[in-house]
Amino acid sequence: MELQENTPLNLPLFKLDDNLAERDMAQPDLTLEVILDANLLANLCQNPAPEQSVSIPLEGYQISNIEQQVAEVLSQGHQAQLLLNHGPVLSAVLSCESQAMFVSPPMEMMPTFDLGLDDEDDEEGA
Repeated sequence: MELQENTPLNLPLFKLDDNLAERDMAQPDLTLEVILDANLLANLCQNPAPEQSVSIPLEGYQISNIEQQVAEVLSQGHQAQLLLNHGPVLSAVLSCESQAMFVSPPMEMMPTFDLGLDDEDDEEGA
């Protein structure tokens, strides 16, 4: 997964219940979108030690592609956070006022950055 500042990060969310393991990963209950600002990217560049995780509360996020049966649960209020585990492995959690929770599948990631090194190589070759 490549992370770039001012780009959206979209994560599919599924209701956390006994049926989660049998769910079709192509059919999420909703999608969480957050814009990667400099502060959020700095938090995502961590790699917690094994058996540790970092919780990153999200202030600005949007939810979309909401399944009809989920809409009523979400109308009562919710909050989202990203969880970063050793690997680093990224996942998202949406907690609702009604005690329902939605989670994203864990995704292995390695943040990559454009350090401008390719530009210098191009100039030397010219």
